[in-house]
Amino acid sequence: MKTRRLKATGTLAPKRSLLLAAACLSLAPLAAHAQSSVTLYGVISVGIGYTSNQGGKSLVSLVNGPTYPARFGFKGREDLGGGYAAIFTLENGFSIGSGALAQGGKLFGRQSWVGLQSDKYGTVTMGRQYDEMAQQLVWSEAAARFASFYAAHIGDSDNIFDTLRQNNTVRYASPNIHGLSFAGQYSFSNSTSFADNRAYSVGASYQRGPLRLGVAMLQNDNPASTTNTNGAISDSYGFTSPFTRSDNNALVAQQRAVAFAAGYDLGFANVAMNYSNVLFKYQDSTGRRVQNVEVVIDKRFLPDLLAGIGYTYTTSQTSGGTNGHYNQLNAGVVYSLSKRTDLIGTVSYQRAGGAAKQAEIFTTSLSSSKNETAAVAALRVKF
Repeated sequence: MKTRRLKATGTLAPKRSLLLAAACLSLAPLAAHAQSSVTLYGVISVGIGYTSNQGGKSLVSLVNGPTYPARFGFKGREDLGGGYAAIFTLENGFSIGSGALAQGGKLFGRQSWVGLQSDKYGTVTMGRQYDEMAQQLVWSEAAARFASFYAAHIGDSDNIFDTLRQNNTVRYASPNIHGLSFAGQYSFSNSTSFADNRAYSVGASYQRGPLRLGVAMLQNDNPASTTNTNGAISDSYGFTSPFTRSDNNALVAQQRAVAFAAGYDLGFANVAMNYSNVLFKYQDSTGRRVQNVEVVIDKRFLPDLLAGIGYTYTTSQTSGGTNGHYNQLNAGVVYSLSKRTDLIGTVSYQRAGGAAKQAEIFTTSLSSSKNETAAVAALRVKF
């Protein structure tokens, strides 16, 4: 059989070329679009809460964001080629009960940063960001695993539960090297008084098979300074915390925290623990050391049912020799209606001892006694 070859004539060749060129031009925007993306995401969490003792009275209320504060955000990425990409995150926090902005009324108060990412060299980001205590260790807390924010350490003294964000921050994060990664950041005071409301932190994590480890350090100098409101920390400092004022009501001159965490998947259950040591130096030259030890265990009894229990022991020792301590039990159940929607029930009980005469579960008002219980039944929707 002869194969017949079609030969383009002088008039057909230009037409074919024009068609091919038109097709390439029409596809060019699609190709460019495929190299970049913007993702909308968020969490809406709300519940009915009960607190046994807030200033001597019980309280039943609608609770905003008990199992992840309500938020929505945008994540963007543009492929620059050669293993490089431009990335950004803008994340807003708000009250589901009132619709009001959180984080002091900031539009993107949870996070707002932009940076460059390299598969080989790591990532540099600049803007308002979480410090390394939260970045490296939040996964170890019951409050983030199965419970509500009532389970966070008292006043979130170590900021593992990311109550604070750092403004004016430059952060470097390494690539993952056989399960090991590390990061460091510096938050500028943006003031001629270099150390007036600045912060810095470093941290590292390691994950291999069922084992997970994390370590971090944070220092805040003159946080939420009254003479520099444009520095590293501008809002939320001291939120429901009994530790960010001295016994003489003096402000914090320096806060330094170190912490580590470990977790292990036992197969039949997951266990995790964390320890933090926080030193507050006050402007009246007094000080306070706060230590937290937390142990949690959780188990997925069914594909849709997760339950967990945790215990936290907190000590507070002032430079004047005043010692107080707190014992707190946290329990929670998460039932997943779908991949995005959960029903959650949690309960936390705290008892104060020693010089600590009053319980103070995170986000609640000071109890009038040594005991306090907080519980919530919540609905959470992720998108």
